[in-house]
Amino acid sequence: MIDFSFTAELERLPSNLSYTALFLPYEIVAQLPEKGRVRVAGKLNDVTPFNLAILNLKEGPKYLMIGSHLRREAKIKEGDLVQVFFQLVDSELLEIPEEFKEALLLDEEAAVIFDSFTTGYKRSLMHYITSTKSIDTRIKRSLELLEKAKHGKLNSYNKPNL
Repeated sequence: MIDFSFTAELERLPSNLSYTALFLPYEIVAQLPEKGRVRVAGKLNDVTPFNLAILNLKEGPKYLMIGSHLRREAKIKEGDLVQVFFQLVDSELLEIPEEFKEALLLDEEAAVIFDSFTTGYKRSLMHYITSTKSIDTRIKRSLELLEKAKHGKLNSYNKPNL
């Protein structure tokens, strides 16, 4: 597995000034797969772990979007130089929190529906669950998501015809 590293300034995205990004140097972009989704896992400033997709502007460079939660964890702000270390990871790899695994075991119908979702959609649901530190809240969110999935009430995703 190839290790990549670079240092870049945390910048606002020109297309959306409410998001910040770290733009990848051309030398690294040239070594990445040309097609398909590219996901990476690594650390910012050798401390803060991340698991992100490499994105690209319609006509422009590739970048890592750094959201407010990750900025706070890494204690970085716009204009800071950030050291980035990463490796490519399988884009189908998905970390499912224990609370959600247990909820899936309790509801077979919801588990079948969850399995029908794309990996990217599942990843966004898992982020919603893991974005809180409270175990009770994680359990509550897990159960709520599965109920919504069964009734076709998840945003931008309808219950599939099974």
